[in-house]
Amino acid sequence: MRHSNTPALHPATHIIIALQLIVYCISLSAVAGHILLALWFIAGVALPNRTGFNLTWKLVKLLLIGAVFLLLIHGFTVAPFGVSAHGVNVAMENLARIAAPVTGMIYLSRRITSEELFSMLIEYRVPPELILIMFRTLWLVPRLTERIEEVLNAQKLRGMRVDTSMMRARALLPTLSPILSSMLNEISVNSLIMTTRGFLMSGIKTHYTPLRFTARDVTVMVGVTFVLGILWF
Repeated sequence: MRHSNTPALHPATHIIIALQLIVYCISLSAVAGHILLALWFIAGVALPNRTGFNLTWKLVKLLLIGAVFLLLIHGFTVAPFGVSAHGVNVAMENLARIAAPVTGMIYLSRRITSEELFSMLIEYRVPPELILIMFRTLWLVPRLTERIEEVLNAQKLRGMRVDTSMMRARALLPTLSPILSSMLNEISVNSLIMTTRGFLMSGIKTHYTPLRFTARDVTVMVGVTFVLGILWF
């Protein structure tokens, strides 16, 4: 996997593009918004993953669960029992409002590395307390996934079968409390380390990863804005 010291685009460029696409996917007509959302999702997944975080399938599964619940709420009628075309349309519109931010999260998680995000926040003078809270929050999902896999592998080595989802759930249930408590302890230790190193002290902070806002960033943002403007009108 390729990790470049200097990113092709500034992290702020990716964030602005993602915010633009989210707004347009929600604001456009149902057909145009769904097409734009589908193209964005395909493009985001097709691009090489620069970060090493593989959250795509996990977020897609959450989105599928949300789609099922929306269809059950809006798409079916009880008296008389059946499927409502209007309800399905309402469910799809509401799903687009959920899918757009989720697609944005998938896109950003694959394009912005943690080092680039940290460097950008330092350059923009974000308070250290907010940076620490943000990184501890973002760290939870991949670390929880790693810890669950570690527990499942340990249970497998002990002879417990984890072939199906039900078996995996049965193997995880007794260990949920130790997993969560160990993660909270890890968060506390990491926070204490950052505090003792002076990260929360006032003053100018530095970073290692170089970031440059170049003409390429301007060109990409102008191009995306122009294309989305055509779709709008």
